[in-house]
Amino acid sequence: MISPNVRKLLLLNAFWIPLNFQASAILAIAVPAALLRIPGINHTAVLAVLASAVATVAMVVPPLAGIISDRWRQRGIRRRSMILFGAAINVAGLLWLAFPAGLHVFTVALLLVILGQSISLAAYQPLIPEAVPPSQWGIASGYQGIATLVGNVGGLAVGGLASPAVTFLSAAAIVALGALAVLPIVEGGFSEAEHTHIGSWRNFGVAFLSRFLINFGLTLLMTFVLFFFNDVLKFKNPAGGTGLFGGLALVGAIVTSLWMGHVSDRVERKYVVALAGVPMTLAILGFAIAPSARWILELALLFGLGYGAFVSTGWALAIDSVPQLRDVARDLGIWGVASGLPGIIAPIFGGWLLQRYGSTFKGYQILFYVAALTFALSSVTVLFVRGRKRRPAVGP
Repeated sequence: MISPNVRKLLLLNAFWIPLNFQASAILAIAVPAALLRIPGINHTAVLAVLASAVATVAMVVPPLAGIISDRWRQRGIRRRSMILFGAAINVAGLLWLAFPAGLHVFTVALLLVILGQSISLAAYQPLIPEAVPPSQWGIASGYQGIATLVGNVGGLAVGGLASPAVTFLSAAAIVALGALAVLPIVEGGFSEAEHTHIGSWRNFGVAFLSRFLINFGLTLLMTFVLFFFNDVLKFKNPAGGTGLFGGLALVGAIVTSLWMGHVSDRVERKYVVALAGVPMTLAILGFAIAPSARWILELALLFGLGYGAFVSTGWALAIDSVPQLRDVARDLGIWGVASGLPGIIAPIFGGWLLQRYGSTFKGYQILFYVAALTFALSSVTVLFVRGRKRRPAVGP
């Protein structure tokens, strides 16, 4: 029998599944695979430009949509209205992607997908801090991590086994189902007590920088790993190789996600987030030193152990750092810039690097070294977050 609290946390986090399904199935696999099928283009250069354009939309839209969502909520309009509006745009773009008429149409449809996704995300992110007591933000973040990993596993499985068109159609169906799960959520009500300070702009800035660094490395890996399997390891099915590596990493992540979220409610979260970067750094260094299909299992699992802890506690650290719950959608939208900005810079840097070395092993090796360095720097940076104070009892 599922307890009411567990049922509530599962429902609150269900929409993370379609959001992350798209991140792994579409951006990491289906889009690069679709570009390989378009004749007469430099797939590496085109992907770098597309990835940067996508990241720009994903960075700019959430803070603006978050401001609107905060204002609507203060006037009694539920956040689910904006979540459903964004989901409708998202589904329309995915259906269009499945039947493109060329590179330009493909680009417009992809940007429409990201626009809708970003609108939904901006209104969806604040549901946890508004509906869950602060003393449970860590465990709630752990459930968020599990939902993220389930979405990623499903996306990698579908993207690695199905054609790009089938992947886009599958994502549209999953987004529509996820939007239905938002309907029964009981949202927290607006209260002037939310003017109470939760975090500080200093901690927010330090956590933001740490997040930026780790997302820079993750974006480098996600954007070009399929081409690494194609150009260096010579996989006959590079999409399948990408799915295999990602799936194995997520197996390791599941081991740590919920457990570390629970632990972070009892110790300072910065230590858990810092520790998460260690196995990620070691795994990518291993790939840079000895890039062989023989070591995929061990390195992917090692990477996943750190990634699970990062996913489950990084979100709670973000909520801890938000200055006031009154503007939580806006501030979490700003927090999303720490993911969006690397999404613009990293593909351009990676594309330039791989073109400079002709997509040879040397280029990918340097790319992996840079990713490992950003993971290590992220772990060091987060230690400068000041110890959290006792959080005020702002509950549902």
